[in-house]
Amino acid sequence: MTTETDERVRHDLDDALWRPWIDRVADALGVDAAGVDVELIHSLTRVVAHEFQRPMAPVAAYILGLAVGAHGRPADELRDAIVDVVRESATR
Repeated sequence: MTTETDERVRHDLDDALWRPWIDRVADALGVDAAGVDVELIHSLTRVVAHEFQRPMAPVAAYILGLAVGAHGRPADELRDAIVDVVRESATR
């Protein structure tokens, strides 16, 4: 059984590997890597994949990115709006 501490340690290790890649991609695209919240993106894609349709998880992440760029609103508010749509769709 995996504990919350195990998950945190694993994420910290993953982040140490992921962050340099994220920095390089962001630099190549001319965007601020500090705005990339991996945990927020993963929380969104997890909900979409498990509560709606797995193939829509990366699409939701893309839509989130478009919305953040277009509106400048906090990513967590926009993620919550997508999650609301997912949960409404599941009840239909």
